[in-house]
Amino acid sequence: MNWSNIWVNLFGRTELLGINIGFWVAMLVVAVIVVIMNIVFWNMKPYEMTKKIVKKSTKSNR
Repeated sequence: MNWSNIWVNLFGRTELLGINIGFWVAMLVVAVIVVIMNIVFWNMKPYEMTKKIVKKSTKSNR
């Protein structure tokens, strides 16, 4: 299976802005992974021990 031939049959070219399509596919994969990681980490709840440490440190500073 030759991906370049498939791509040429679908879109008529194997480059975009002078750069190989493989580069753009890799960039797309990385961007999707980064977005998924951000969604997962921003939706995580803080760990309970972290809350206790923060409360202790604010009480000791007063």
